[in-house]
Amino acid sequence: MRRGTTPTNTFTTDIDLTEAVVLYITYKQNHRVVIEKTLNDVTVTPEAVEVTLTQAETLKLRVGDVEMQIRARFPDGSAPASQVMVAPVEVILKEGVI
Repeated sequence: MRRGTTPTNTFTTDIDLTEAVVLYITYKQNHRVVIEKTLNDVTVTPEAVEVTLTQAETLKLRVGDVEMQIRARFPDGSAPASQVMVAPVEVILKEGVI
């Protein structure tokens, strides 16, 4: 993804998360949480979770790799977590929100 853009990240899942009562998508760089999205911020289908980031959010990311993970909790108390995913963050030439 590129800094300063509004990407939509689609994460395919092997667990149906439509019944989750809590859900987080965490974006982490340099051992620090930079962006965190919740159930209210995402679209969940039986096969995927989709989230759109804002320009301001992607500007918080530094050029390099970003780690991402989904965690959820179901009404029965079970709490799965995805594997940690890694994606490159790329440079932009004009800084700031446009």
